[in-house]
Amino acid sequence: MNHLQQEKLILLNISDDELFRQFSNILITHNYRVQRAVTIQAAIQKVIEYSPDLIICSHNLMDYTAYQAYNLLRKTTLNCITPYVVIVENYDSEEILLGLELGIDNFIFKPLIEKRIVTKLKLLFEKIDRLKAIERSTFEKLFVTSPIGMLICETGRIERANPAFYQLMGFDKSLSLPGLKEIFDFRESPEQKKQFCMCLKGLTHDCTVSNVQLKGDKEHVANLYISNISNFVVYRLLIQIEVQLNNADLPCYGKNRNVLAETKKEQTTDFVLTSREYDILRISGKGTPIKLIASELGISQRTVEKHRSNIMRKTNSMNIIEAIGKVYGINQKLYGT
Repeated sequence: MNHLQQEKLILLNISDDELFRQFSNILITHNYRVQRAVTIQAAIQKVIEYSPDLIICSHNLMDYTAYQAYNLLRKTTLNCITPYVVIVENYDSEEILLGLELGIDNFIFKPLIEKRIVTKLKLLFEKIDRLKAIERSTFEKLFVTSPIGMLICETGRIERANPAFYQLMGFDKSLSLPGLKEIFDFRESPEQKKQFCMCLKGLTHDCTVSNVQLKGDKEHVANLYISNISNFVVYRLLIQIEVQLNNADLPCYGKNRNVLAETKKEQTTDFVLTSREYDILRISGKGTPIKLIASELGISQRTVEKHRSNIMRKTNSMNIIEAIGKVYGINQKLYGT
């Protein structure tokens, strides 16, 4: 059996004991790991605690239907790449179509046939693994080339920093990176510290912490845009950093903050993008593939491609990475601020 398959964890959101027994026996026989949730509250807790590779849900639970459970999980804890499969009693084209429109990835029909189930799961995981590989590649390219200072962190420890971060902060690349507490000073704002700690602990997925004081620097403050990037690297956060003069509106992106005052007189141009184009640019900035952008926004892949083409035309960019860099560098609308 493939070693990677042995590591796959499947959450069975099934309240019926006999159905759970049948399904778990099939999965364990084929070296999948299994966790069970009987209620939606238990499912949310299991997703937070275990980050399953797949969720299989019976059509009717003790407290919700599978579709209601999916919507609740998606709004709270479920990331956009975790497959969600529903067990149904029989084929109902209207129910299936409704599920697909909601974002359900696949369906398993009773009676349970082991060979069909195993084949379906194998194909699903192969597809997800390919998407993750594409995501990682896209993300790495963006991380290295972005003019925005970026950090990848695990709790309070900085694992990696991009070239723009070193330039922005004036750090020597040959030296070890300091901890987050050695860069940002929250002593004057307990509320900022609380919000920042909640992000680091994974209690919020995406957040903005504004006007954070820099350690040993009273002239500049930082705006932090924190995103959970567990899709790329498990339990990691991406922190994007914008530095500006204290009590000033001018951001300093890829430039060293020591020359910020000299850029204050520079004029910038605001790109005329629609709110939908800003949404797509923001999500693209996280390295999300077109298919997942379409799923998250509830539009077709062709529509996403059309919007991205318009963005590149309006920003006079050769590709979406260049467009992200240009808009990141001069416009805060990308962050929804």
